[in-house]
Amino acid sequence: MKLDTLIEGIARRQSGPDVEVADLTSDSREVRPGWAFLALKGEQADGMTFVPQALAQGAHSILSTAAVTAPESVATCTFLGDPRLQMAELARRLHGTPDEHLALIGVTGTNGKTTTTTLIRQLLRGAGIGCGLVGTVLNAAGEVEEEAVRTTPESPAFYRWLGRSVAAGDAASAVEVSSHALCLGRVHGALFKVGVFTNLTQDHLDYHGTLEAYFAAKVRLRDQSARFLVNTDDAFGRRLLEGGRCWSYALDREADYRAAAVELGPTGTRFRLEALQGSFVVESPLLGRFNVYNLLAALAACAEAGFDLNRLVPAVPGVTGAPGRLERVDCGQPFGVMVDYAHTPDALEQLLAEGRRLLPPGGRLHVLFGCGGDRDRTKRPLMAAAVAAGADVLWHTSDNPRTEDPERILDDAAPGIPESLRADAARYHRHADRGGSVRRALADCRPGDLLLLAGKGHEPYQEICGVKYPYSDRAAVEAALGGDR
Repeated sequence: MKLDTLIEGIARRQSGPDVEVADLTSDSREVRPGWAFLALKGEQADGMTFVPQALAQGAHSILSTAAVTAPESVATCTFLGDPRLQMAELARRLHGTPDEHLALIGVTGTNGKTTTTTLIRQLLRGAGIGCGLVGTVLNAAGEVEEEAVRTTPESPAFYRWLGRSVAAGDAASAVEVSSHALCLGRVHGALFKVGVFTNLTQDHLDYHGTLEAYFAAKVRLRDQSARFLVNTDDAFGRRLLEGGRCWSYALDREADYRAAAVELGPTGTRFRLEALQGSFVVESPLLGRFNVYNLLAALAACAEAGFDLNRLVPAVPGVTGAPGRLERVDCGQPFGVMVDYAHTPDALEQLLAEGRRLLPPGGRLHVLFGCGGDRDRTKRPLMAAAVAAGADVLWHTSDNPRTEDPERILDDAAPGIPESLRADAARYHRHADRGGSVRRALADCRPGDLLLLAGKGHEPYQEICGVKYPYSDRAAVEAALGGDR
């Protein structure tokens, strides 16, 4: 698309030629020849600093809020309004308004986004319907899949993936929509056929300040959705339902989509789906009550997007859920090990509740957990309290310390654990080294025990002092049980 056509009404060309724009980005590291570079001011850096790098990598046009010195062959443009929102408008226009050609399903909430969007894609593909994915673990379009960098990418990447889905012939795309993404305009302009609200519990207060501000950020998705589906077993979901323009799903309350007669087992789950389209018996290989919510949300969202439940329900036995979400690690050991991404007080409570249901009689529930650095400090003792309330043995360690002192993070969380428990050397273990804690926990497990490794989930790294080092809980377990104990 020609630059002047692309920026019409959004930016003004100040100098240089009307070039053909292949793509655009605000990350100078992504720039390729023929791309436009958008020099935005971020929280930690100013994009103007990276203009020379973008030019060196082949950028032929620069969009910014201030004047840019560039060669005559490079087009320079200035934004006419909010740069972040206008970046999204440019990306949407460049990629042919792809949201208008897909059944776009957005999922927001504190917990369940990754699994729900993953299940939407798996259900539709299982029914022979193409579906893309934009999420925490994976971005996908057609048969192309790439590891994701963040929950919701910046708008150029977001619309790029939607455009790829359209080109691949996908009928739909499932998108994780974080509160940050909604506040920062990463999905600005997108028309969601269905929006989903899973739940809201304390998280990201370091960014939003208050729980109400966090909730208000999530609610923005409703304004971009033709239909909005809410979990009415959640108090914030009920508030949304009272405001009108919403459809509901639930386990414990009457709802438009309800999972009734739920049977939770050690190898799978069974329930009756009571839906607007009829009643269906659902047989799922996924474990745990929270996965009933995730699967129910996915089925309801697909139905609200216009897909036939008669085609989707038979695909349920083939789903696998998302990596790092209540994921078993089986190396032939005589005890259970599961990896999960739980990193909020509520998610930990749910994880431990499922752990109790899966624990054989006489077994001990071990839980290894930590709290992330440079994030909401007020939730740290709440997370520790959730683990202390449900675990037999606690392994208190690091998550991603990022730029914080790991010992300080442990100190912040410790008050959530009763002093009597912290004094019990058989039940409470504190070590900042996560890999070492994993090895110690495995060595302490007896036949019939269950070890839950919480917080890292699918992540293949641990961020310490601002550096990401290769690490995964699954790999640490496999290495330890493979003879390195």
